[in-house]
Amino acid sequence: MNERRLPSLSAIGTALALAIVPAAGCISVRYQARQSTPGDPAAPAAHAERLTVRDLHGKAGGVYETYGPNGRPHVTREGLLVDAVPDDTDRTVLLSVRIDAGPGADVWGMMWSPASAPRCAGGHPSLAIMTDVEGELNSSFADREQVRWERPVVVRGQNVLSGRFDEDRPLLHASSVVDVLLVERDGAALRQVCVRIPITGAGITYWNQKRWSLGARLSWQRGLRFSRSSVLLWGVSVARWWGPVRIGVEGIVGGSSDGPSGDGTRDPQGPSGTGACFLVLGPDCEDVTAGGVALQAGGIAWRGERWALGLNVAYEALYARIRPMDRHGMAAGPRVSLQLLRALPDIAGVSPHSPTSAWGFELYAAAAQELTGTAAGTPVSYGISFLGF
Repeated sequence: MNERRLPSLSAIGTALALAIVPAAGCISVRYQARQSTPGDPAAPAAHAERLTVRDLHGKAGGVYETYGPNGRPHVTREGLLVDAVPDDTDRTVLLSVRIDAGPGADVWGMMWSPASAPRCAGGHPSLAIMTDVEGELNSSFADREQVRWERPVVVRGQNVLSGRFDEDRPLLHASSVVDVLLVERDGAALRQVCVRIPITGAGITYWNQKRWSLGARLSWQRGLRFSRSSVLLWGVSVARWWGPVRIGVEGIVGGSSDGPSGDGTRDPQGPSGTGACFLVLGPDCEDVTAGGVALQAGGIAWRGERWALGLNVAYEALYARIRPMDRHGMAAGPRVSLQLLRALPDIAGVSPHSPTSAWGFELYAAAAQELTGTAAGTPVSYGISFLGF
C-alpha cells in the first residue's frame, strides 16, 4: 500500500504564492498622529488627529447587493426603475482633526489643499463631514464609528472632525493643510473663522494603526540538519504588531523535488551536487519532506523613500522524513535574517519604525541541533526568501 504523503510541492507553492501577492491596495490604512503642529489662529485650538488612506466605499446613490446585480434606483413617470451599474468603488481619504470649539461653533466646510493655497479658497472641498462616536473603541479590528452630518455641523467642546476628500496621491506626499470654515457663537454675536491645520509635512509624524498581520514566505535553503539536499520551504505566519515589533507564529512545509515520476526516484541524468535537489533529484540528492513551526519577531530597522531594511529572528523546529533510507528526525534552533523590503509609506511623515505592510527578499542563516534522528547535514545552513506581510 502506498504511504500517504503531504500535498505536492507545486500545489502548496501555488496556494502560498497567491497569499504572498500584496493585498494592501484593497484595504484601508489608518495612521494616528504622534506629533502635530497647532492650527492657525491659535483659538479655537486645533491639530491633526489621524489620516486614513484607501477609504473604500460604494458610490453614493447605488444599491450594492452581495448576490445579484448592483443598481441605482430612480423614479420616473412609469414608476421606480433601477439601472444596473458596475461594481465601482470610490477611493477617497479621510483627514481627521481635533478641534476645541469651546461653547459652540457651526462648521460649514472643510478644504484640503497645499500649504501655499489661499485660506478656505482652494484645493479639494470635503465630500462629507463626520464626527467620532463618543466612547472608547473596544475592538482592534473594527474602525471607529462615525456620524455623518448635514451642514452646518454644530460642535461644542473638543471634537474630532473627519473630512472625506477625493484621493490626491501627490498631495499626500507633500506639505498640505486642512482648512476648517466655522462660525463661532458668543451670545448673539457671530464670528466667521478659517482655521488652517497642517495635516502633512514638517513637524507632523504618523504611526500606522495596523495591529494584525498575515504573512507568507517562499524560501530556498541549502540544506537541513538531516540532509545536505537543498529544499524549498513555504511558510505562512500570523503575527501582531507590538509597537515597532511584529511577533507571531509561522507554519512551515516543503522539501526537495518529488522526483521525475513523482515517487521520489532519483534521476541519474540529473545535475550533480545538492544545490538543485529542490528542482531535480539528481544522483547526489535525497528525497526530503519537511514540516514545522517557528516563533518569530521582527520589524523595520531603517526606511527610505522607496526601500526599507528589516530584521527578523526566529526559533524554529522542523521534522523531516528522508528517503530512500526512510530516515526520520527533528531539529530545532535559531534563524536570523536580513530583509530588503518594499514598504513605501502612503503619506508623508510616517515614522521609520511604524508597523507596515511590505514585500521583498531576505537572506538568512539557520542553526539547528538534532532532537531525534541522526544528523547527516550541516549544523548551520543558509537560504534566500521571497516574502510578504
